[in-house]
Amino acid sequence: MALIDVLANLNRVTREIELKAERSIGQCAEDLLDKAVQRTPIDTGELRLSGTATVEKKGVESVGRVGFGGGQVDYALAVHETIKNYKEPGTGAKYLENPLKENAQRYFNKIADDIRL
Repeated sequence: MALIDVLANLNRVTREIELKAERSIGQCAEDLLDKAVQRTPIDTGELRLSGTATVEKKGVESVGRVGFGGGQVDYALAVHETIKNYKEPGTGAKYLENPLKENAQRYFNKIADDIRL
């Protein structure tokens, strides 16, 4: 096998791993969004509806982003940081942070498993 063949194979495998990682990160972001929405306090429902999960490519790196707010929902951060008794049981402050902390190791393991060849 010539060096050119080895390099071509290495490039193919690298692209395959990048695609698998991007797909897996997207799945983890969607899962986190689902878990966070369930814990997001509900008044009008706009805050829950403002949740988004995306994957951004930065060179060879894929970055998952989950967030709430924007547009008319400029209070997402205030609700996230305000500890009080909310109407709906199981909802409240840290509605995004807590599910991320609780599932971080599971997400790490999933991504590692998904990119294995």
